[in-house]
Amino acid sequence: MRDFKISENNKFFMFTLLNPKSGLRDYNEFKIFDSHVHFWGHRNVKDFLDYVKVFGVERILSLCNYKLKYKLKELDLDEKIIFAQYLSTQDFLEFKTEKLIKKIEEAYSHDIRVLKISFGPRFLMFTRKKNPYRIDDDRLESVYSLIEEYEIPVIIHIADPDIWYSKKYKNKNKYGTKNDRIDHFSNLLENYPKIKMISAHLGSLPENLIKLGDLLDKYPQLFVDTASTRWMIRELGKNVIKTKDWITKYEDRILFGSDLSNFEFHLKFFFSRKRKEFFWASRYWSQRLFWETSHQTPLPFKDKDNPTRTFIKGLSLNKTVLKKLYYENAIKLFC
Repeated sequence: MRDFKISENNKFFMFTLLNPKSGLRDYNEFKIFDSHVHFWGHRNVKDFLDYVKVFGVERILSLCNYKLKYKLKELDLDEKIIFAQYLSTQDFLEFKTEKLIKKIEEAYSHDIRVLKISFGPRFLMFTRKKNPYRIDDDRLESVYSLIEEYEIPVIIHIADPDIWYSKKYKNKNKYGTKNDRIDHFSNLLENYPKIKMISAHLGSLPENLIKLGDLLDKYPQLFVDTASTRWMIRELGKNVIKTKDWITKYEDRILFGSDLSNFEFHLKFFFSRKRKEFFWASRYWSQRLFWETSHQTPLPFKDKDNPTRTFIKGLSLNKTVLKKLYYENAIKLFC
């Protein structure tokens, strides 16, 4: 295994001006369906779609709302995009089922065939709610039943990195535990077996692939994505051999996701094309290097959750697995 190093002083230059594909293998052989992108509005969408082609990204699943679909259609930017409707976390927290049902029906009537639900504990930081909420609460039955009736796949964010529970979520009375959250999700899968669930961020369990494997074995409607580059690379790189074996075992259930956005609300990026391009390139390049090669190199951006230094330790997955992870699994699920 050779060591592929990035010069700290030149990383910005390398990604944005020199050769963003540096070090990637069989580059032209792979095309990518990014199943986890946030488009907050129409600004910068064209820049994003134009730029990410250099990494082989041919299709996008955009987490947004149905109104953006029509705006991007007006701009002739919708051809390669599958749209997913966000459902309000606040509405779930407050059990506003009528409002949620209306939003699902609206999305369905506008030919939106994917939903996004975010249940990360951090949302409690912005509410008056004083104790943990259950995503499998019986009061939400009518919402999940409608999703099941419409047969709409759901991208769902269940929990957060283990390290957040030891630092940000110390108040267990308010945030509960990660194990509790995973158990509640398991109940949801048990109660609604017809809903195809794509659990974001490798099921929020890249730290515990054994537990995630148990869920995948038990619930055939469950899929996962690879969104959140630093989280995936930090945790999955801790045991390359076991991770590679695990991914190969579940090769039909994993979707590529970046968790990138078009920076609609990030003005410092909006006014600097090079900074936007570096952000996008650093995530795509890091993931592709991780999945495709055996290179070892420092992550080219800061991992604030790691007290030391995060390294990319490449898995060098075989071509069959890569094609499924990058593109084929998403096509089967969404198209």
